[in-house]
Amino acid sequence: MNEVIKINTEKSSLAEMVHQQIRSDIYDFHLMPGERYTEASLAQRYKVSRTPLRLALHMLQREGFLNKGNGHAAWQIPPINLDYFQDLYDFRINLELIAIRRICLSEIQPDLSALKDFWLVSEKDRSTDGQVVANADEVFHSVLVKAAGNAEMSRVHSDITERIRIIRRLDFIEGSRITAAYEEHAKLLRALMKRKQELAEVLLKTHIEVSRAEIRNLTLHRLSEAANSNRQLV
Repeated sequence: MNEVIKINTEKSSLAEMVHQQIRSDIYDFHLMPGERYTEASLAQRYKVSRTPLRLALHMLQREGFLNKGNGHAAWQIPPINLDYFQDLYDFRINLELIAIRRICLSEIQPDLSALKDFWLVSEKDRSTDGQVVANADEVFHSVLVKAAGNAEMSRVHSDITERIRIIRRLDFIEGSRITAAYEEHAKLLRALMKRKQELAEVLLKTHIEVSRAEIRNLTLHRLSEAANSNRQLV
């Protein structure tokens, strides 16, 4: 019995490792949007057997990183539709603007201490790790919406966050964008702490709009680079 548990645990750990590797390759366009991959080719690529691979693939399917068709050759990286992501960003902006209004008009100031601990620090104490900053950015905006006190609004915002993550993380690759993220989040936090609603709304919209434009340009650039690289390998 213990041996069975041990084998299942090892398979789960291996599946999680492959899951992370494939997701990273999707993020970095090493696996191209729109392309189809067989389980056999993926098993060979990641040097893993079919059982943990299938667990990893189904995890990625649930997260929206893969589509499953019929047969073993039908795993597809969803094509990137920038108009679709633009619509999601519009929806996200409106949800967060509502959250800001509720926070500024609320009699009770929400606890933003965790956000202040990360974003209101000196330059020497700032993280330069793009993934760390990307995760902190997600937390920042999620906390704002949760502070509005509407569970359904928070659920929808969480769903949008999941959907845009595949391109959103591109905004934290360059050092200049990480610096801008710290400065913009700090200004927004200070405006919220002082209940300056109009200023906070302007800062939020500007922050997200600039990020959206940067991400669109970077996505197009990365797709072009990946396509050129693939042509050279043929």
